[in-house]
Amino acid sequence: MELHLTSEQALLRDSAAKFVATAGPKVARKFRDADASFAPQRLREAGELGWLGILVPESAGGLGLGLTELALVLEQAGRGLVCEPIGLAAISAAALGQAPKPLPILEQVMAGEALVVPALQERAHGDDPLAPSTEAAGTGTALHLTGQKMFVCADGADGFLVSANGRDGLVLCFVARDALGCTLQPAETVDGRRLATLYLDGTPAELVMPHASAHSAVDALYNAALVALSAELLGVMEEAQRITLDYLRIRKQFGKLIGSFQALQHRMVDCYVDVELNRSLLFKVLSAWDDDTSHPAMVPAVKARLSKAALKTVRAALQLHGAIGYTEEHDIGVYYKRAVALAAKYGNEITHVGRFSHLTLPAQQAAG
Repeated sequence: MELHLTSEQALLRDSAAKFVATAGPKVARKFRDADASFAPQRLREAGELGWLGILVPESAGGLGLGLTELALVLEQAGRGLVCEPIGLAAISAAALGQAPKPLPILEQVMAGEALVVPALQERAHGDDPLAPSTEAAGTGTALHLTGQKMFVCADGADGFLVSANGRDGLVLCFVARDALGCTLQPAETVDGRRLATLYLDGTPAELVMPHASAHSAVDALYNAALVALSAELLGVMEEAQRITLDYLRIRKQFGKLIGSFQALQHRMVDCYVDVELNRSLLFKVLSAWDDDTSHPAMVPAVKARLSKAALKTVRAALQLHGAIGYTEEHDIGVYYKRAVALAAKYGNEITHVGRFSHLTLPAQQAAG
């Protein structure tokens, strides 16, 4: 599928490609099992380029663009295995900047000088983001939270956007990392990085007000996170496909280039079709999101489809490389592990197929 981009969108994509050129598998390997999982200076560079404020309204100092523009950046980030959490930082900045009075930390977040990330998931499987067990006590904007969140990208974070049930229903709160009663228990991921379980015990928090047009700040943040992860997954599968095509063009077996074998050509055609179909779906959903015409079920649909397709593509890429694809030295294995980590984050294919069914069945039953 050929995207019809505006000149501004094309420039944004090209600048992201230049940023990504200095990343890649070699850099991603460097952060495995390291004290830090990304380079703070690189996050500041993303802030200088304006990417972290891409969704923040101009009135709050951001660029006031849409998720389509952010996805163009994150697609390139996926291709380059960028370790800096640009997507999570950008959607967190958007949540902080939507309130009538933005939180003071917003300016630092947009500059990349502070990192705030979502903390929404509470269970390993079957988590409902709109029904958290974490409790918010108190009234007004100053609250106290008790509960836990899993799989939080806490490495290097200065604060968290936490979903909770308050006196008046579902709320989104900002919690500083050094707040009283806030503790973290890190664990390694399949790609050698770290996620953490966040424990809150009467922890002071500040209410994040939703945008006037938003039904729920938590719902908006969660859906934006799913779309951001989907864009990165698209980039990962695109680059895995490109690496594999290059390999098939140079590897010989039985005196012939293996790319000339019809069975392998068919596998690559399947991968190509998956990439194109899922790119089309993603940008269709993005366009509807930015136009405020998106059906709620389409967000879990795109995360489910991209999770499935990306894993299928990277598995095929490993197999088409033969034994060398399974070695630590080859880059394709790094893309495989990143795809596994991204596909599982905030719910895998099965989780979001269930959410899709839940969001579409009531309408179908009413029509029946």
